[in-house]
Formats: sequence, structure tokens, C-alpha cells
Amino acid sequence: MPKTLVIDDDPDFEALCAESGESENEFVFARDNETARAHLAYLPDLDIALVRVDSERLEGLDLFKQLVGGRVRIPRIALLSGRDLAVARKAMNDGAADFLVKPVARSDLLGTIERVFKSCEERRLAWRNEAKLSAIQREITIAEEIQRRILPSEFESGDGYTLFARLASAKSMSGDFYDIFELPGERIGLVVADVSGKGIPAAFFMAVARTLLRATAMTGTTPSECLAQANAVLCRHDIPNMFVSAFYGIFDPKNWTLLYASAGHLPPLLVSGQGAVSELDGAEGLVLGVSEDFPYSEDVLHFKPGDGLAIYTDGLSEAFDPMRNQFGEERALNVLAHLPPTSSAAELVDALFQAQDVFVAGAERSDDTTVLVIKRMLL
Repeated sequence: MPKTLVIDDDPDFEALCAESGESENEFVFARDNETARAHLAYLPDLDIALVRVDSERLEGLDLFKQLVGGRVRIPRIALLSGRDLAVARKAMNDGAADFLVKPVARSDLLGTIERVFKSCEERRLAWRNEAKLSAIQREITIAEEIQRRILPSEFESGDGYTLFARLASAKSMSGDFYDIFELPGERIGLVVADVSGKGIPAAFFMAVARTLLRATAMTGTTPSECLAQANAVLCRHDIPNMFVSAFYGIFDPKNWTLLYASAGHLPPLLVSGQGAVSELDGAEGLVLGVSEDFPYSEDVLHFKPGDGLAIYTDGLSEAFDPMRNQFGEERALNVLAHLPPTSSAAELVDALFQAQDVFVAGAERSDDTTVLVIKRMLL
């Protein structure tokens, strides 16, 4: 039920409003400027103001120019005693939402109040929804920045090898992640993973999985043991429809080996120093978070001079052009095969992303894309 402040010194119009008050409308009256100011200042639940704008005794809409805060936004209906279009136009320019001309029919009075009240409520709801949306967007932006910052952004190359990784999100937040961390014995842990789905749910699950994998890896476990322990924890939490594929390898630069295990992840692409490109075989396993009893195996890769390994997520190979053609693994293999053997890890990553960008030709990214490359440089 709208509560309307009537600022008018006409007893006949007040009587009409009082008669209309038998409906669902409630009216409060102010016959002079002082009373109007008091009502505007101290009545917290006013919905509409019905204001006489052509009275010599009343200040009309000028009263509202003296207000501050939320009361300034009370919707106003201008009330005229004559059909002076200039006065009506000025009232609308001064902020009136509508106007009425005396004599006013009871049905016209109630209909105008209802229409203005409904319109203003819709605007208020839109403002509230916009404010909530803005607040949510600010929180998402902060979360996106946090997610970006927890991923390694500096890639220190060791004696004879280079490391580089890049992640491109399909939405503001990603379900992909990569990690690079130091392990005892000057070894390096390398993780690339892909959470099912995209957006905020995948991003939350990504943060859990990343923390779990890194914490487990730091205990000195082998890749297969690390994946098994992380899988057991995720399965016990039983989060519906959420799982993660992961590749975890421990690189030892002293003997140029990578001990690795896979949890349902795509086989990395191996580039030899002679230019041959192939999938890395072995170490197959089930994605994390599905079955607690599934065992994980390990394999070892020996890096020769010039060898590089590109660990990636399916957002690379499953990118689509505007005609819905897929980028595919063969194109990725072809890109790597045509790079000079002296290329660094960063140059391999750049080449794959550039080829994908050219292929999709501006089409919207359908999935998160991550590529991590470790490359033993030629002597």
C-alpha cells in the first residue's frame, strides 16, 4: 500500500484524497511549507509525494531541492489547478514523474498514484539488482585476481633447461591450473590439471585440488602416490559431478629425467631434438575424484639435448573456429614439429597459443587452455 504525502492547501482536494483513502492508499497531508518539510524529514515510510506546483503560498517542487540523502529520490506527482502547459513542462523538468490537473477524478488520482508507484518500484528493484550484480562482479574480479596470483608467474630456467607456462580462461575464472614448485634434491614438481566444468564452481574445486596436490607432493611422495592420496581425499568428500584430470611429474635436472604419473590427463607432446613430435606414452590412470580404489602407475622420461615436453589441457586441442571445426591434436603436433630445435620453452608455448588464436579467428573461447613446457636446450 503506497503512502502518499499530499502538499496542497486546497481543502476540496484533501477531501477527495481522504475519500480515496478508503482504498489501499494511505495519505498524509501538509497544508504549508513547514509541515511539508517536517514530514519529508521525519516520516521514514513515504512512497510518493503529490505536490501543488502553481500555488503562491507553497514552494512546490523547490522543497525537494533542499533535501539531502535518500529523500531526494521520493517520486513526485505535480498537481496543477489549471492547464498551463509551461507549468507542467517545468514541473517535469524539475523531476516530476507525472502530473494531474484539477479538477481530478477519483479514479484518475488513484490510477496515477498506482502507475507512478509501480514504475518507481520497478526502478528501485532494478537499482537494487544492479547494485547486487555490481557487488558480485567486484567479488568475482577479486577472486579472479587471487586465482591469477596463486599461479606461478615467474619461470626461472636452470642450467641447460627452460620452463614456461600460460593459462587462458574461457570465463573470468578458470578450472585449469598449473603449478611449479621446488622439491628436495634440487628437483622440480610440475603439475597441469583440468577440473570438470568452467566458471566459479570449477575455480573453487581447482583451488582445493591444487592445494591438495601441492601439499601431498611436498611430503616427498612419488607422482603415483601423490595422485592416489589426493584422489582418496577428493573421493571421501564426494562432491557431485566434479572431478579433475591431472599430470604430475618430478623433473630431476641432475640426470635429465622426469618421473611422471597421469590421472586421466591428455598425453603430453614430446618434441625431440631431431624435430620428431609424438605423444608421451605410459602412466595412464583414472581422473581424480571418481573412484578411491584405482591405482596409479609411473613412467620415466629421459631428456636428450633439444628435447621438450608440452603438457596441456583439452582447451588447446578442442578449440573451435567460427565454422565449428576443431583445432585438434594434429595441428598442435604440426606446430611443434616446425619449430627450430633451439626454441625455448616460452617460444613453444607462444607458438601453440598463436596458432590457436589464428585458427579460431576471433571465435569465443569454449574452454580454458593451459600449456606448460619444459625444454632441455641444445648444447
